[in-house]
Amino acid sequence: METNKRKRLTIDLDPPVQRRLKVIAALKGISMRRYCLGAIEKELAADESEEAKALPFGEEALNRLAYLQAEVFGGRQVPGDSADLIREARAARAQD
Repeated sequence: METNKRKRLTIDLDPPVQRRLKVIAALKGISMRRYCLGAIEKELAADESEEAKALPFGEEALNRLAYLQAEVFGGRQVPGDSADLIREARAARAQD
């Protein structure tokens, strides 16, 4: 499994939030992308350090997750949007 390949994340922002992001990033002299990556890293580090005992996100858990993902998907990517797949599964359960 490739671990160095970047993954894309797309988020929709309300216009006022996007304007604030643009202004703050410009004031800091960095791109909005760089600002967002820094903010995400900062939040992840805080959550991991504060809740490490409550959340099973240690190295062992990540290795187990990678193993299970490889076992289930065999290196294949699930076609389509995962959110759509979840919605479809929920709708199917609701009909049962």
